[in-house]
Amino acid sequence: MNSTIKICISLVLLTWGICNPAQSHVNESKSSLPWPFGQAEPFSGPIATDRPSFSPAVSTVPKGHIQFETGYTFTYDDRNPDVTTHTFPETLLRIGLTETFEARVEWPTQIYINDGRRVNGLNDLALGFKKQVIQQSKWIPQFTVVGRLFIPTGDKNITSNHVNPELQAVMSYAFNDTFSAFGTANIGGASNGNKRFARFSSSLGLGVNLATSLSGFVEYFGLYPVEQAIQDTHFIQTGIVYQLTYHLQLDARIGTGLNHGTDDLLTGAGLSWRF
Repeated sequence: MNSTIKICISLVLLTWGICNPAQSHVNESKSSLPWPFGQAEPFSGPIATDRPSFSPAVSTVPKGHIQFETGYTFTYDDRNPDVTTHTFPETLLRIGLTETFEARVEWPTQIYINDGRRVNGLNDLALGFKKQVIQQSKWIPQFTVVGRLFIPTGDKNITSNHVNPELQAVMSYAFNDTFSAFGTANIGGASNGNKRFARFSSSLGLGVNLATSLSGFVEYFGLYPVEQAIQDTHFIQTGIVYQLTYHLQLDARIGTGLNHGTDDLLTGAGLSWRF
């Protein structure tokens, strides 16, 4: 418990060390939000979320605003045998601290695995940040860094029992108003019992705007653990995103594993809103 508290305090201090809030425009009105937000930035566009794709968005939540993202995922594997998994509510809290920096809290998610044993419990809490680094310019894509730290707070049959960091490099390039490409390259810590090892992951996808409030994507993603006892896993998925309002979004996705031992079906839906 003492180690967990120290880690949380260190992450908060690191966040405030990285953040250097930009000066607000003179013509902005005072926000009613309390410290540490100060003046809230006006919304420059509709809500942009980190779901339902594997790749997070390159954008950050506007300064002084909060965004909730939540959803449900179902997976099925008929080779392992007939294993089903349910995860809910997959809650991500994003807090805009500056125009290009946000703090993030991934709340523990309830996981139910039916493999004959019916494993049920909460997974680990994760604390993190997202920082926009480079904006798109000519042939240079937009580039963002996402960091998170998994804290072993979950139930004993679900938790990793270790503090596991992860760093993500996120890129996106808009070809025009209709098509865009996106992807990630990630490295993180993982564990298998008492053994610690590194795990790489990546993704590559294509996004398309289908209508004023409707967009879709197709995406490959894979996990590559540096551990001989655990195989690489590869997936492909597609999904749609529908914006009900400027600040409220619905999403859905469906996909499948590409190699032996991966889930035959993964699907889910979600709801996101900001204020």
